[in-house]
Amino acid sequence: MRAGWRAGLGLVAAGMMVALAGCGSGTATVAKNPVTPAVFSGPHGEATGGQQPVVAMTLQLFAAGTTGYGSGATNVFTSEGLTLPTTSATGSFSFPPTWHCINGTDQVYLVGTGGQPLANTMGAETNANLGLMVALGTCSNLNAGTHIHMNELTTVAGVWALAPFMSGNPTSYTNVGTSATNTVGLGLAFNAAAQVVNTSTGTMPGTLPAGAVLPTYAINSLADILEACINSGGGTANDSTACGILFGQAPSGTGTVYPTDTITAAMNIAQNPARNVSNLYDIITPGPAFQPALPPPGPNAWTLAIQYTGGGLDAPTTIAVDQAGGVWVGNSVGDAVSKFDNLGNSLLGTTGTVLGGTPGGIAIDLTGNAWVTASNETLYELNSAGTQTQAYTGNGLNLPTSIAIDPSSNVWVVNSGSGANSVSAFTSGGGTVSGSPFTGAGIASPAGIAINGNANASCADCP
Repeated sequence: MRAGWRAGLGLVAAGMMVALAGCGSGTATVAKNPVTPAVFSGPHGEATGGQQPVVAMTLQLFAAGTTGYGSGATNVFTSEGLTLPTTSATGSFSFPPTWHCINGTDQVYLVGTGGQPLANTMGAETNANLGLMVALGTCSNLNAGTHIHMNELTTVAGVWALAPFMSGNPTSYTNVGTSATNTVGLGLAFNAAAQVVNTSTGTMPGTLPAGAVLPTYAINSLADILEACINSGGGTANDSTACGILFGQAPSGTGTVYPTDTITAAMNIAQNPARNVSNLYDIITPGPAFQPALPPPGPNAWTLAIQYTGGGLDAPTTIAVDQAGGVWVGNSVGDAVSKFDNLGNSLLGTTGTVLGGTPGGIAIDLTGNAWVTASNETLYELNSAGTQTQAYTGNGLNLPTSIAIDPSSNVWVVNSGSGANSVSAFTSGGGTVSGSPFTGAGIASPAGIAINGNANASCADCP
């Protein structure tokens, strides 16, 4: 950080000198033969470890798989018969001139392995355990103007966003994929990575909406944990090296297989965030590269969560997510329902959709409509745009709270009012399901409801 401040002050001083010179009576000199900017035929950028260039790193571009969670990804460069690019003496790189997307809709990520970290005190020794990653998103968005900065921060952002779609030990970066029915979810995960870190600069934040707050201290700390291994000569799990310590504290989920690269170590930490927390925190070296970091004694777990505000959020209590990634939230103050897109942007203005009572529960039907119970003995139906379309009363509604929707689109509601001891059921059109409201069968002070595989409703807190 001190070096950065010195550089900044130097630029300010230079600017002042230019300004003073311009006030003199002499004739100003105009620089000739300006430097011609470099022209790239494809995506390009640089790779750094501990904010220093990584030399001779091998680069691979992967397209995430769609045959299952953690399924094998496709190496785009090798599938096209191209020579894998490597980083230069300054850590810079560019994609092969003849590269192209296998499918424009593929979600792609860039991985760099091996190479010589210039911050390595051991000199020009290659670190075979070094692994960096950056989640780039939809392949068709990449072009000659795409600049990429790959470092520990982009690795943390990419791994923590994609951890549900990753698998494999001791090496995981070749296994990023989803099921054929959840390509939308995979795309949302790539978008989440882009929120955290700007892939062009390798700095925080990325495309973060107004009012959102990143856990920057925790992200920096995770980057510093990886940096300790990256800027070293490598090692083997459980030896005394920085890599050995990292790998020994970040085994697979079963604890029986140890990673051999920093990307896989990061994946194991993300998938097991409460394991060896203190020992991992102790890996951070004095004066770490990424600051500010978490102060001692560190976190309770290595989880990362973006905090969102606005959109009518006020003492939120209930939440649901639709198939498009929209997040619906019921607020216990203000009697409003908020809705956000997968990037945290409010879709219902600053106040949300105000109801006539306090939301108690939210469920989303197959068409994307939200059904909301409220304290005024009302069941509201909101369309996907958040506009109230229907309000249903009667049918035994008595301080309704928990809600669930079965595969036939029937809406089941728990009534928690005094003495209610019942469950109400509505058709998708708001009609009453035969026999509703349901009582007896042990229903007493129900608090929750869920639908099982046979489309039967089961209540919670029923003796």
